[in-house]
Amino acid sequence: MSKFEWRKHSKELYLPKKQPAIIEVPEMKFFTIEGSGNPNSEPFKKNIEILYSLSYAVKMMPKKGMTPEGYVKWTLCQRH
Repeated sequence: MSKFEWRKHSKELYLPKKQPAIIEVPEMKFFTIEGSGNPNSEPFKKNIEILYSLSYAVKMMPKKGMTPEGYVKWTLCQRH
């Protein structure tokens, strides 16, 4: 399975130009956690850890012979 190079295929979404522009965003699936508050708080940190853990688990599924429907291999952002 080849890796989806999102930086190359979706530049208008992830690497926008300096001038504002209207773009079409295709339908995509995401993990999300709703809420509000201080991004420096402990609950926010925990939510980010959960999102990263879910993303990593799905990324590793094909290595165990389980490939979710619609799965594409992607680059996972680095944790800071």
